[in-house]
Amino acid sequence: MAATYALKLVTPERTVYAGQVTELLLRASEGDMGVLAHHIPLITAVKPSVVRVLDEGGTWRRYAVGGGFLEVGRQVTVLLADTAEGPDEVHRDRAAAARDRALERLERAGSDMDRVRARQALERAEARLAVLDDNAPA
Repeated sequence: MAATYALKLVTPERTVYAGQVTELLLRASEGDMGVLAHHIPLITAVKPSVVRVLDEGGTWRRYAVGGGFLEVGRQVTVLLADTAEGPDEVHRDRAAAARDRALERLERAGSDMDRVRARQALERAEARLAVLDDNAPA
């Protein structure tokens, strides 16, 4: 049996997941990464994406996160996300409408800041849509 470690996935509003896991897959600021038990301690930014968690029972759980920070510690790993939603919490039509609005904003963005914000909104909407797909990449 694979070694487990404590994971907390929290947002400013709630604890989304807390339990023992064997693996965590996510998109960090420097690229895709995985965390197993006994990982070296680190802190990294997390990009809007689908986060996958393999719980101690062998079940993969998926969450759409809107960005945040990951701290891998010796006792517990904490993913502090701006937002986090499981597949049962995402409304496909609203997420698709948000994606369409972000694409429109991106097309008519005037300043660099407008483009950055539109891209961020697009990444969040695409993560929400991707979490509904069983084959969504981490």
